[in-house]
Amino acid sequence: MSPQPADLRAQAAAFRHAADRLTLLRLRIGNSITELSQSEDEWTRDLGEQVHDRWTLTEHPELGRLASGLRGTAKCLEQAAVQAERTTGRRLGGYAGAGFLGRGAEAQHHVHDVAKFVGTRHGAEIGGFPLLPDTAGAMLPHPSHTLGIETPDYEED
Repeated sequence: MSPQPADLRAQAAAFRHAADRLTLLRLRIGNSITELSQSEDEWTRDLGEQVHDRWTLTEHPELGRLASGLRGTAKCLEQAAVQAERTTGRRLGGYAGAGFLGRGAEAQHHVHDVAKFVGTRHGAEIGGFPLLPDTAGAMLPHPSHTLGIETPDYEED
């Protein structure tokens, strides 16, 4: 059984969160070491400079490498989720800027939620087309009614 796209995205989000936490930790440690090396006490300042030298040459770059690896893995997981959606037919290729609707099946749910909340009773429309077209008198609504706008006939301009 292949992993579900939602699970892949959740794991990617966890990796990004871990990378962010690691980056913050790296920054806080670096700031603490800098404060230590600027101490008024000579012994503390010397110790801080020794720690700073080691930090700069070994630990700081290694933590950066780990954070980059986590972010790279998260990106790979996101790409795998998109690929899984495309192979199952839940997502088509195309304009990535439409991500505000959500990914995969989330987009359809989002459109329905917005249509229920706003609907034509508030006069809302997108590009001149109402979010909830009038289906009164139609035995079977046009499929586009479930998505928000009615598909124009081919004969019309």
